[in-house]
Amino acid sequence: MKAKHKQELLIALSIFLTFCSVGFSFEGTSFLWFWQKYPIIPFLLLLFGFFAVRYWLKLEIGKERQLILSEYKQSIETKKQADFRSILSQREIGVLELINNGLSNKEIADKLFISLSTVKTHINNIYKILDVKSRREAIEKINKK
Repeated sequence: MKAKHKQELLIALSIFLTFCSVGFSFEGTSFLWFWQKYPIIPFLLLLFGFFAVRYWLKLEIGKERQLILSEYKQSIETKKQADFRSILSQREIGVLELINNGLSNKEIADKLFISLSTVKTHINNIYKILDVKSRREAIEKINKK
């Protein structure tokens, strides 16, 4: 049974039980309130109604909690993806863009007029900041944005 259907059923049940608790019956020419003849029945009905509403509220709070938690996790992930640009140096961003364009380490070194070991150092720094282990993972992570 779906949670929404459960909640609708619980609300309907609690409303029904509440109305039943204030019902009345006819005996001959007069009528009696339920609570006058059988005081325990309306009390039990109201008690069941109370617990039904309480359970419904628990389901609602759980649903809201899950929604807030998923939005929070999504915002943390988005923030992590956005933060790497502020952490990387301009040179590392340039190297990352050239990696994204498919250039090799040697081609990057020639294009930026830096040594091959400097390119490797920049790439290692990029991997650490992005928390990746390969060029493919780095490209996927920056293109995920």
